[in-house]
Amino acid sequence: MLISHISDIHLGYAQFNLQEREEDLYEVFGEAVEKSISEHVKAIILAGDIFHNPKPNGAAIIRLARELKKLKEKSIPVFFVLGEHDISRSNDVPLPYLFHNLGLARRLKSDSPVQIDNLLIYGFNKERRSNIDNGLIRPFRKLESIMKNDIQKHAVKNHWLKKIIVLHQGLYDFNKFAGEIFSNDLPAGFDYYAMGHYHDHIEKRFPALNEGLVAYPGSIDLGHNETISDVEKGFLLVDLSEVSANVNTHWIKLEKRRHQFEYPIEYPDLTDKLGSIVQESAQYSKKPVIDLKISGTDIDPKILSRQLLQLEASFLYYNWSILDENSATGFSYDNTGDFDMDKEMSSLILKSLHSEPLTRLSLDLINMFHDQDDSHDSKNIDKDKNNHIANYVWKFFENNKSTYQTLGKSKIDGKGA
Repeated sequence: MLISHISDIHLGYAQFNLQEREEDLYEVFGEAVEKSISEHVKAIILAGDIFHNPKPNGAAIIRLARELKKLKEKSIPVFFVLGEHDISRSNDVPLPYLFHNLGLARRLKSDSPVQIDNLLIYGFNKERRSNIDNGLIRPFRKLESIMKNDIQKHAVKNHWLKKIIVLHQGLYDFNKFAGEIFSNDLPAGFDYYAMGHYHDHIEKRFPALNEGLVAYPGSIDLGHNETISDVEKGFLLVDLSEVSANVNTHWIKLEKRRHQFEYPIEYPDLTDKLGSIVQESAQYSKKPVIDLKISGTDIDPKILSRQLLQLEASFLYYNWSILDENSATGFSYDNTGDFDMDKEMSSLILKSLHSEPLTRLSLDLINMFHDQDDSHDSKNIDKDKNNHIANYVWKFFENNKSTYQTLGKSKIDGKGA
């Protein structure tokens, strides 16, 4: 049995605020669906962040409906969980539930799995860090206990059932700054952990999970928090055949993506290099996106800006920055004028604290207060907010204790010097 595992689709997102980039996402999602159909998959799993916004535009809704309708006509069921981009802070009904109610897709639950042949699929929606214990860890332990004791569900007609759990959470094991839970927090007993949230393709088996495979397919295209780069994107085909005790995967590259790449240039070579870059761009079916890293001295940004205007006809979008030879940073220019609040805030905090963990903690606390202050309904206000924050800070400190101790020692040593 083959299933498709697709995640972090972000339908409706327009990189650089360009309509063409929004259309690119619809096209590559359609490619993932077409390739899944051609591989004769039994089902498709969408592991969260289906939309980029909890209140998506009409085009995103229609495009998703079109692909789901196509799959329904092929008798290929679609199952999904919600990511943070699918969940509104105002407690509205998540829009993906509309497709559940219309019978075009089915939401996954933690307490009542769906069954396809000899496969059971469980799912948990995204939980914020402030509700990890109650929203995930305790239900994980309960589910783990049920699965161990409910021996009647272990086999059907003498066939062993395979079990999948679908989550949209980050693991500290892969990213100690962006993680939300650890691999040993996950409930044991599953053959495959279909993950979403990280935009990179990651796969690993953990002994504590009885060698169950934890896998992130990655996003289907570059997202709002990813820099212009020459990376591949795709999704996973998951083989659940009974002939193998372990689950096997095959990562499928998406070919219809718009090409994006970073290009370093020495300023004295600018004229020749620009000619080569323009010539190279002609080989792509879609106008590519480029980020130029220009190094040199005595460069006038205004003159450089005029020199680069020749790229407009050959590239959908270009960004450039001057790398100061005497500094790790330099002048930077973005021709859309986009402003990323999270990125800027993170940069300012990092410059003040000189610590990635402390920066991550600061942003999490800011978001925690913001999330709770967004609600104007008094019955939704957490009466124990102070205790929750104190417990969260202590837990975060315990998980990163060695980092803070090292940081503290270096500051003391610096003063002594």
